[in-house]
Amino acid sequence: MPTQPNIQIRKIPSGYPGTLQTVEQVCELIKTGAKDFTVRQSAIDILRQRAVKPKDYLAEIKALFEWVQQNIRYTKDTFRVEVLHSAKRMLELRAGDCDDMTILLGSMLEAIGHPVRLVLSGANPARPDQFSHIYLEVLYRDQWIALDATMPHAMGWSSQAPVKKVVPLPRRVAAADSMSLHGLDAVPERVSLLPDLLCAIRHEVFKPHDPRIKTLWQILRHRHLLQKSAWLQAVLQRVWRQGLAAKPRPRLARRLERLFHEWRLLVPEPALTRPKPALTPAAMQSLRPVALKPVGSVRPVKMQSMRAVELQPHALRSPRK
Repeated sequence: MPTQPNIQIRKIPSGYPGTLQTVEQVCELIKTGAKDFTVRQSAIDILRQRAVKPKDYLAEIKALFEWVQQNIRYTKDTFRVEVLHSAKRMLELRAGDCDDMTILLGSMLEAIGHPVRLVLSGANPARPDQFSHIYLEVLYRDQWIALDATMPHAMGWSSQAPVKKVVPLPRRVAAADSMSLHGLDAVPERVSLLPDLLCAIRHEVFKPHDPRIKTLWQILRHRHLLQKSAWLQAVLQRVWRQGLAAKPRPRLARRLERLFHEWRLLVPEPALTRPKPALTPAAMQSLRPVALKPVGSVRPVKMQSMRAVELQPHALRSPRK
């Protein structure tokens, strides 16, 4: 028997502000559902029932998508009321519209480690702020795959709507985060490796699939910096696939350093004034006598004879009285 639901009634504004507020609630319900062990257990049970092999991540995504597509009945909301169900409630109710299916599928995917984001679509190009549909995209091998469980199409299909808006789920990485499943999709904030990485890029060898390049990619993507530089994306992808030979690369290192400083990933260390160490008696060396070389014989200087000069009488003046 379904449990008594916890119903919350809120007023939302009309138009685009109301859409944004609804999307915020959808994001919160997905994040809350991903931390619910009932939702995680349901996702694992579905994978076991469909005999999905371990580490076959694409098969995991497909299994959960098809289960929601086949077992959740599309049902419209109450008349003139926007109804949002939690993922746990959707497992009991087995019915809902596009936002409810998005909440359930997104929660189950995130509960087993697959990050998702939202996509809003609209049919009127003259009204880019008016949306009528919502569905998911899941990240698989650096590619976003569309998941619209309300339509009878395979995974990857999406409508050719003239208006689309991608909404990433807000992520908060903090040591004091009170998540029940802490660290499922957390990215290590190892910004301290950047100085050593820049030093290595200047002249060292990078083999293909170097883990340092992967860590840098994750840090930049997590901070939403990767999409700011198409050049950096191309460089990291090339180094990841081909590696780097052992030769000096000062221009590449300088450009990366300027970019990291611009994004405040490299913080200049304050100059420290170190006092000069005082000399201890043990550090002072004893003075040793220096042997002086004998000086050669000194030749006497021949003195010229001095001649007396006779003073003329007119040269002398008597002092005035």
